Amino acid sequence: MEEISGVTSVEKFMCKNFYGNPSTGRPFWEILRFTVFTIFFTIFFIIFFFSLPSFEHFSFMGTKAFLPSCAFGEEPRNVTLDAERVSYDDASGKASAQGNAVLTYGGTTIRAERIDYDAVSQRVKASPLPGETVVLQGMGNTVTGEGLEYDLDSGEGVLTGARSNLPAGEGTLYVTGEIQVLPYDLAAERGLVGGKAQGSFVVEGKDVSITTCALDHPHYRIEAKSIVFVPGRRVVAKKPRLYLGDTFIFTYPLDYIVQIDRKAMRHSLMPHIQNSEEKGTGAGFSGAFGWDTGSLGLGMTYWSETGLEWMAEIEQGLGGGFSVEAGVQHSWDKAWREKKYRPRASLLYEHKGWQADLRWSRDEYIEDRKDSLHEYRGRLDRKPEFSVLTPWMKEPVLGLSQLRLNAIGGSYRETTPDFANDTITRYGAVLQSYAEVPLGKGAEFFLNSRYGAWFYDKDNSDQEIAEGLVGLRYLLGALEMASGYEHRRVWGESPMLWDAFRDAERLHQKIRFPLGQEIFFALRGSYDLNESMVDEVHYALQWISDCMKWELLYHDERTSDAEDKISLSVSILAFPNTPASFGEYKDADPFDRPRDLPGRRVP
Repeated sequence: MEEISGVTSVEKFMCKNFYGNPSTGRPFWEILRFTVFTIFFTIFFIIFFFSLPSFEHFSFMGTKAFLPSCAFGEEPRNVTLDAERVSYDDASGKASAQGNAVLTYGGTTIRAERIDYDAVSQRVKASPLPGETVVLQGMGNTVTGEGLEYDLDSGEGVLTGARSNLPAGEGTLYVTGEIQVLPYDLAAERGLVGGKAQGSFVVEGKDVSITTCALDHPHYRIEAKSIVFVPGRRVVAKKPRLYLGDTFIFTYPLDYIVQIDRKAMRHSLMPHIQNSEEKGTGAGFSGAFGWDTGSLGLGMTYWSETGLEWMAEIEQGLGGGFSVEAGVQHSWDKAWREKKYRPRASLLYEHKGWQADLRWSRDEYIEDRKDSLHEYRGRLDRKPEFSVLTPWMKEPVLGLSQLRLNAIGGSYRETTPDFANDTITRYGAVLQSYAEVPLGKGAEFFLNSRYGAWFYDKDNSDQEIAEGLVGLRYLLGALEMASGYEHRRVWGESPMLWDAFRDAERLHQKIRFPLGQEIFFALRGSYDLNESMVDEVHYALQWISDCMKWELLYHDERTSDAEDKISLSVSILAFPNTPASFGEYKDADPFDRPRDLPGRRVP
């Protein structure tokens, strides 16, 4: 075994006896470790297989009761009408309820000051007191308005003067105007949505305004002649108009699509401006032509020094949790100083937090800082790659942390300006853990850690990585502070460069303070303990309201052969998973919580 400077005799003994000498083959400890990993990997896929859905359809109005006038093919259900005063006419079959009236029918609940119900036609009319609202609840969603006419048999109704608060992403979507509520299958028949019945209802609005801002005079709003909302899934506004306050900005040329189930406005038009030392000043946008089960995305950025970059991608849902994606980019390659076409395609599956992805790509550009002195730039072909990601699961012993596992396998070929590697197969898994513990008013302890193990078919190579960031988020008067210590330990070696890790030890510090109402200045930096140097500093000027954030960011990159970046961007806080516009620089803050963590709070 080679002598390694700076390594104690105890560490040399551990390396020799537990990791073996490459010239003498793998020792018993490596064989045992490989066996344990294989057993764990097998159990993981067995759990995943038995978690697949049965693809049975459950209807929205599925509660069993008895009602002779139910619709054809449905189980009968009871109508319950409660109020301070209820009157019923046997001859006409009409009932009237006044004073905190509540009507329940299957999974639907209507609340109002007065409710009139016709048992023959199954129609309901609800009205509130002045200054109050009518409430319609179903499928965990709530819509309110000044008046409601509703057909219990068809599930169709009209809500006037609506102001509806609908869960969307990590916030609330506020809808105002006149809306029509109807079952998914009926909406599909009328061409409002596509696909099979989803056991939900659809909200169609005319001359409607939507926003995620709770104020009476919101910071921004979207107005459209026609809006279709599928609770829990998406909102589609047809060529809407964007207002900041009361000021009209522009009309979207494309449909504005909010993917609620993905907590993203992936297909909305999002502009950006930024500066790169090599490419110059760039301005661009991303948008999409959307339909009910998919979209065609387009994006472009024009740089003053390198010219136009563009992308196109198509996404199509297949049903049952399956979808496909395919796309191509024509973008700048810093390592070769040229533009390159980069095609890719994926088959995806999502169910109850489980995610699977079969991915193929060619000439994918990868730029990754390994440490303060080394930065990797190269191209990668995935031929293909398969991954399975579990949902977050609470750690069963203390219940303080959340865990998830990501298993990945595939074949890869990488190219750099200096060499071209052979196709290499690797497989492995990464276990991630995240925990937070409140320490008192305005302070909390957190630990974000992960352990990964990778095995390769070349030179009997393997690689293990254990890394973690431990720290505090706390308040000092008006100052929002965060301090963290990061440590990464690597054993073994990868035969490729793009996924090769290095030992690292860094300190992170963040401070943010107000400059005025809703205006903040943020400063974040990191210090490399191994190289005794400040390796990066981020400066940000932010305008943050209760619903949106504008940010002017300057990234001072002090590592070897790296470039500084400047960008101006806008984001909606309710949708933190919205990807960056094509070509936009996105800051990765180590103090951020994992994006899809249950109960995640937006910082």
